[in-house]
Parts: sequence; C-alpha cells; structure tokens
Amino acid sequence: MKLPSEDNQTVGAFLREKLTNMAGWIEEELGKENIRVVLKQHIAERTEVEIAYVVGVLYSNSTLITHKDWSGLARLGELPTPLLEVLDNVRKREDMHDKFWRYMEMFVEVISNSES
Repeated sequence: MKLPSEDNQTVGAFLREKLTNMAGWIEEELGKENIRVVLKQHIAERTEVEIAYVVGVLYSNSTLITHKDWSGLARLGELPTPLLEVLDNVRKREDMHDKFWRYMEMFVEVISNSES
C-alpha cells in the first residue's frame, strides 16, 4: 500500500480514494438497491476535512477495531448515518467481515502515520 507521503497526495485525498474503493466493494457485494445511500456519491460530496475527521474518530476508538467490536462501533455517536448503515449491513454478511476490518485497520494506520 502506497501511503500519501510517498506520492505527494494529501491524507484526505488518500482516504477519499480508499473510502471510494471500499464503497465500490460494498455496493457490489450488497447490491446498490439494498443500500439507502449511494455511497460513492456520499463520499464525493464530503470534504477532505470531513473524511479525515471521521477516520480520526475511528483512530480515537481503534481498540474497537482491534477487537472487531461491531457493537462498539455502532454506538459511536460521531459516525455518520451512512457509515452506521453500512456497518449494520456488512455485519450481517460474515463473508465480508475480514475485508471490512482490513479497511478499518488501514484507515487507522493512515491517520497514525500522518501524526509522525
């Protein structure tokens, strides 16, 4: 995985790219018709600051990700509704769990590396 500093990309732009990739995967797996929000569009409408903020919330609660704590993530009041909806849908599909948690771990790692 190429980190933002390796190609002069901002952290926000890098996170947007990876979130868009995740959204495409989720839409493909779940079917767009089964998700109330068009995820890629929702991400495109967010600023890099908004995206970094949400990923910062995940970083601040990284123990939930380390322990793959679905309920803990679902209780985070700072996460946007579309992400909570995705969380609920993916939770119901065990075949999607591993990749979902790898995305979450990557987001936390990116924010962690951006602080150094």
